[in-house]
Amino acid sequence: MSKRTGFLGALLLGTALTFGSTAMAEEAELWHFFSSGSEAEGLEALMAVTNGINSDQPITSRVFPGNILEMRRAIQTSLMGGNPPAAYGSGFGYELKIFADAGHLRPLDDVWERIRGDEIFPEGVKRVTMVDGHPMGIPFDLSLINNIFFNKKVLEDNGVEVPTDWDSLVAACDALRDAGVQPLANAGGPYWSMYNFYPALISTVGVDGYYALADGSMSFDSPEFREALDLFRNTLVSCYAENWSGKSWTQSGDDLVNGDVGMFMMGMWLGGYMRQAGFEPEVDFDFFPAPGTENLAIFQMDLFAIPAGTGPATEAGVAFAEAAASTAAQAAFTVPKGSIAPNLEVDPSIYDAVGAKASAELKNAEAVLPNLVFMLPTNLGTELGVQLERFAIDPSEETENEMITTLEALRVELQAENAFVKW
Repeated sequence: MSKRTGFLGALLLGTALTFGSTAMAEEAELWHFFSSGSEAEGLEALMAVTNGINSDQPITSRVFPGNILEMRRAIQTSLMGGNPPAAYGSGFGYELKIFADAGHLRPLDDVWERIRGDEIFPEGVKRVTMVDGHPMGIPFDLSLINNIFFNKKVLEDNGVEVPTDWDSLVAACDALRDAGVQPLANAGGPYWSMYNFYPALISTVGVDGYYALADGSMSFDSPEFREALDLFRNTLVSCYAENWSGKSWTQSGDDLVNGDVGMFMMGMWLGGYMRQAGFEPEVDFDFFPAPGTENLAIFQMDLFAIPAGTGPATEAGVAFAEAAASTAAQAAFTVPKGSIAPNLEVDPSIYDAVGAKASAELKNAEAVLPNLVFMLPTNLGTELGVQLERFAIDPSEETENEMITTLEALRVELQAENAFVKW
């Protein structure tokens, strides 16, 4: 095994043989990291619904404030000790695969059938909820990550039209910069520049190429990947505000609210954040799909997973997961969070104007695509994020070549280990 095995894989390796004989704790707890603001409000509302449905099998909440890695470590410790939670908040795709392959998750085929999972969830959501054909989690929270938010007053005051393609996006950025306004916000960290890269990638390689990169069949030194980097460099990267890499996404969101930047490409949670700041959807801000994704929906998602085990707590976890798929529970979470429900049967009238627009994007999309990083082996996804941020900060030919060399060497190594999944 490579020394660069993913964090989750390394943690789980030592317990794959010991978990089979353990039993779930008798107290039914949900472990999650929604500790504050709209996320905490949404989680509390969801649990009120699920505990109302399962009044004879209530589940309590245990939060690991804002730190998914701390929670994952705690879950690993609980698995080793045979005392895992009844349910926990999980990512999708490769994260589910790692836990499932180690025998730590309860397959949810029975729940999936009862909730009609194949009917209520989009195809792209289903693809990354399944491991070897078995559902290993229940999606409850979904945010689109391919939209560009804009301050309506800033664009209107400077006579800038809402962009509709790559050329008009660059023209809008040039016009804002000429008017003394920073055009496009971004934020430091390994995820945000990567999310911004996806439209350029899809514009170059298409949906099939996007999945080919995810399953390892497309090389990073291919002409297509280099072309995607060139498009990224000449469009979004060229539009970024000064000193963006030193800011968090909330600080950049504040810049958008304050009119210090004109646009910001970020997930739907930005809409919820701005709404809490008193910025009104469709009045003060709106969004448009990033060029190349006009008929697509690229998403980030949260699921509830159930650790393998037996006893009343396991049964309570299963009942909780089933109730969490209901339209009432999903509406309870998504309204305060500012995201949208993965259950397509949730009534769109629950959303504000921007949320309803995003919900329509999801329902009407020609393709619903999972966040690429969650389909890649963990260490490759992390490295891709690190390298794309480096490139966004310094989009030189030297940085590009170093990035491609690093990523391609890791891809070849992981291919030899049969680490990729064909989602």
